[in-house]
Amino acid sequence: MLILKSPSSIDSITDPDILKLVKLRHDQLGDEMFDSVIIIEAGDSLSDIEQEIGFSILTNLFDDVRFPDPDFVPCFEVLEDHGTFYVILFIFGDGDDAIEIFIPKTGVDNELLAMCSQYAVSITEY
Repeated sequence: MLILKSPSSIDSITDPDILKLVKLRHDQLGDEMFDSVIIIEAGDSLSDIEQEIGFSILTNLFDDVRFPDPDFVPCFEVLEDHGTFYVILFIFGDGDDAIEIFIPKTGVDNELLAMCSQYAVSITEY
């Protein structure tokens, strides 16, 4: 798992597709984006991800219904499919606190990928 803390941490990104979008977001948002960017890497477990962010991506924060239960409703603001990876954005409170999670489509927990596949909005260009 790669946690971006500063512009220099962009150099640690090895996936060229994710790197392109992170650079674009940095151009758009500036250095304040580094408070909340996590890049999941192959081999990161679901429990590692949940420990880092402090909650379960696959469980609704309000009613504890867990994916793939048919009553599951995700709590993210948006989930984007960028072809080779997904991006999930969680916004908390009045919008000053957010987490943006980049998830490659290979080497990651299958249940997480299934949830992403089901709820993602396809993004074709940026």
